[in-house]
Amino acid sequence: MSGMRLAQLGDHPGFEVASATLGGHAFERHSHDEFVISANLRGEERVWLDGRSFEAGPGTLTSYNPGQIQGGGVADGQPWQFVSLYVAPEPLAAALGVARVEFERPAERLPALAVAMADAVERVLCGDGFVRQRGEERLTLLLAEVAQAMGVRLPRQADAADGRIAELQEWLAADLARQPSLDEMAAHLGLSKFHLLRSFQRRVGLSPRQWAMQLRTRRAQSLLRVGLPATEVAHVLGFADQSHLNRHFRAAYGLSPGSYQRALG
Repeated sequence: MSGMRLAQLGDHPGFEVASATLGGHAFERHSHDEFVISANLRGEERVWLDGRSFEAGPGTLTSYNPGQIQGGGVADGQPWQFVSLYVAPEPLAAALGVARVEFERPAERLPALAVAMADAVERVLCGDGFVRQRGEERLTLLLAEVAQAMGVRLPRQADAADGRIAELQEWLAADLARQPSLDEMAAHLGLSKFHLLRSFQRRVGLSPRQWAMQLRTRRAQSLLRVGLPATEVAHVLGFADQSHLNRHFRAAYGLSPGSYQRALG
């Protein structure tokens, strides 16, 4: 299936993702107001960037600063598959916790990072809200890896952030139906999204949303145990619907909420 799929990420404009499957396609020389980060998955792309040309085969990441003149594509008849991120300067700097970002290297062959980026983009393009949120978290962490690979130095803030994680856990646990966005969590703690995620995962072993979801399913188990109907449990704990509760409850405990209640009999 050929074409391009697009989606906005986060609460505010300035961060978009794209997944493209094209054949024999070439882009005319153009520029963007945003940073553009692409991972080539299939095809031998010939890139033109600010007067120089280079090859970007499968597994290559390319990065373009705002305003840079770029163009490129693959030969006629050749399949081409890639994913791209389009991030405005201020959101990218804020996500990484730096004052300013500029990529020094336009291309690096990093196959594992390219595959991870493609997987995260597919999650963002998924119809399931929780999967989309996990994709956003993954992309935020991968942005730091990409930035460092392309020559951006990131500050070390994780140690200072560790002490705020318990505060965030209390805030999330106080109202599990609220489900704040990653932007809201970062603003609540006064941290960049990258440092929030890195510190939380290092201390807890899960992302904030994963931690909140396991607490939500644990509380669902308690409510089901005292006989509350699954539909009401889903509503009280902020699941999208009963099937959403079923999916996560089964993944955690190996059986559906209904089967769990019948087993308790």
